[in-house]
Amino acid sequence: MLTFRERYAQLHEADNKRNELVENLLDEVDENCDTFVLVLIDGDCMNFLDDLVKKLESGGEEAAQLLRSSITNYLKEGLPDLQMDLEIVVHVYGNLRGLGKTLVDNGTLGQFEDLGRFICGFNKKFPLFEFVDAGNGKECSDAKLKKIFELYIRNVHCKHIIFGGSADNGYARLLSLYTGDPSTSKRITMLEGPPFAKELVQIVDKFQQCSFPRVFRDTKILPRRVSFSTTPPKSMSPKIPNYASTAASAKVGGSNNVLESKPDPQAEGIVPKNSKGQRVDLPIRVDKTTINWLKGRRWCNNHYLRGYCGYRLCSYEHDTQLNETQKDGLRTMARQTPCDMGSDCDNVDCFFGHRCQGNPCAWGASCRFSPELHSIDTQVVNC
Repeated sequence: MLTFRERYAQLHEADNKRNELVENLLDEVDENCDTFVLVLIDGDCMNFLDDLVKKLESGGEEAAQLLRSSITNYLKEGLPDLQMDLEIVVHVYGNLRGLGKTLVDNGTLGQFEDLGRFICGFNKKFPLFEFVDAGNGKECSDAKLKKIFELYIRNVHCKHIIFGGSADNGYARLLSLYTGDPSTSKRITMLEGPPFAKELVQIVDKFQQCSFPRVFRDTKILPRRVSFSTTPPKSMSPKIPNYASTAASAKVGGSNNVLESKPDPQAEGIVPKNSKGQRVDLPIRVDKTTINWLKGRRWCNNHYLRGYCGYRLCSYEHDTQLNETQKDGLRTMARQTPCDMGSDCDNVDCFFGHRCQGNPCAWGASCRFSPELHSIDTQVVNC
């Protein structure tokens, strides 16, 4: 027969097991409360279909609906072990200034404000869907996606993450941290839009994969290429020096009558860059006579330097035909305005300035160009 102490010890052990079981049940209930699937999209390299974007606000709503349907179908078919009552949380991060500029440049949108209308429709369709401006910088979207990913991959309520950044090699280092941990890697799906970048190809087989072709493009957005080779009849514009005659006269009479400027990127579509990866605006020489003739009139830079204007109510000059020398002069004047993307700009058709033209700068603290856009190395290494 058990002694009193032995029976007490048995009861105490049973009581401890009961308490442990209750705690485990409570933990399980807590872990399955408010559970969700997180979808992270790099809006700079995973772009919505043009047909959706062009519909503006209604296209944004349609994009959100199609994305939700695609996610739901993937969860049912690709991840059947997940419970089906999970919330779906979608975060899209992008550089809206840069993205809007590109969409206007390539003719997808008529004006920058149209992108805001698309995003408005996307954001209001579902409470847990949001398209967020990550800021005006090359790595802003990357930084936000990486931090959000690192936060939620440790969250027990987050049952799965669908990660959309297929064209960006920068995510390879982040995702490679989880390739050797099956318990974590099985909670990650790599979403493909454009083909996986080279470094992502090396790790993609460690994760689940999917694509949503009804929602996202399978190629990157590229700015529209514009040819500037057409020269209008001489009768349409005054006789002014062209580049060759200006250069010749400069050799004879000196450089006092000549301004240095920078042309559009090379015709083959390469953005000239220095060893640090900063954009370099290649200089040309433009006669002051050309500049003075152009001043005082409101020229449409989009029309003359890109070959088209997407603004329906544009009040700037479109009718006067300009020859190539005059366009170079207009390009000179446009480069006095800093580009929003600074030296990170990859838009081959951009006509704004990417560094201060002063050498040294004559404007000091009042210069329109930020400090980092001064003293940029102009030695081109990629073309």
